[in-house]
Amino acid sequence: MKRLALLIVALSIPPPCTAQPAGPATLRPVLQQLRSGFDAHRATLGATEAMTTVKHDLRDWVESQLSAAPQNVETRAFAAALHVALRDANLLCVDFVGDCSTNELGYVDDVRVYRTGEFLGVVTAVGINCGYDESAYAYSWRNGHWQRFWESEQNSYTTDTYRPQQIHNVLISVPGGTGRRLLATLGSQSGCTGGFKDLYVRAWQLDAALASTRVLDWTAYADDGYPPIQGRVRPDDLLVQYTTGGLADGDTHTAVRHFEIRNGAAVQRDPIAGRPHDFVLEWLSAPWEESRTRAASEALKEPYTALHLEHPYGDFAERTRRCTAGADLWQVATRILDGPLRYYRVRWEAQFRFTMVDISETPFQDCTVDDPRSEVDPPFLSRDLPSPPAGSAP
Repeated sequence: MKRLALLIVALSIPPPCTAQPAGPATLRPVLQQLRSGFDAHRATLGATEAMTTVKHDLRDWVESQLSAAPQNVETRAFAAALHVALRDANLLCVDFVGDCSTNELGYVDDVRVYRTGEFLGVVTAVGINCGYDESAYAYSWRNGHWQRFWESEQNSYTTDTYRPQQIHNVLISVPGGTGRRLLATLGSQSGCTGGFKDLYVRAWQLDAALASTRVLDWTAYADDGYPPIQGRVRPDDLLVQYTTGGLADGDTHTAVRHFEIRNGAAVQRDPIAGRPHDFVLEWLSAPWEESRTRAASEALKEPYTALHLEHPYGDFAERTRRCTAGADLWQVATRILDGPLRYYRVRWEAQFRFTMVDISETPFQDCTVDDPRSEVDPPFLSRDLPSPPAGSAP
């Protein structure tokens, strides 16, 4: 009986307390501290080292809620429950009290939860002046619960290094032959920056155990469309497209960037555009050391130098026309700034490889054929790199 009594007493003693992440309401003091210190930290949009504390406390709270979620968790319902908790803690800028509609410092935003293949992605957002600093996390199902295996945060708060972003997508590829995957984030600059802003593409190679190594950190200045950047990812390959150009009264165009992962590093490959006139603007805006690799002759450096602008704007003065001297030759006409018309002879080969063949102040006599195929945006994101239409034109 004595042993039975001791066993009953032992079973009635609660287990040792383990530290549990605090509820969202405990974020308020640090958030208020950030807001009250805004004037002293305007250069970093109000962000200081205390921002990392908020990010980690918010992340840990989300993970405490996720710890009880099943493998088939319904992500929309889970995110809705997080929204209610944040709203009830008065951490969301929902009523636009005061100036929170333009200065979200002191608030957080809704947590986004979504599936990416067999994984879960979570994006959290902490307010800064005129926007949010978003962080991303990825989880795999291990040992009966969701475990974090990757994260991306901007935790350096100096004017030279702080690059807060709005994260538009987290992409994770299927495994390759060795079990390796590629994970990429597509984001854009946070804050009030006008119609153009920096876009960010960052990529990590994941080994079979999901350990990550960063292989790409790329930035471009581009149009703030919605979404401003899109992409698709394969185990060793990443392709993104975005809208750029169009400053002042010029035409915007679609740019493409294609990266292959080789020996732990990302190497840019063709294509850079999907149409001849898009290629012309990309060629003119790139540094010569890059554009020379897509030039038929070193003699093109002189006209390139005269026309080069980091962000060219103007218009396409005439329709793009196909040339009869070769099935892969096209003519593009532009007027950059208030300058004269210029005509570009472009070679359009398979897999959207473009080459600048010639530049002239007068039209090329054989380039007279109207062909609407030069106006079609190729479906880069929905399938493998397509080849141009077969036949008399690319």
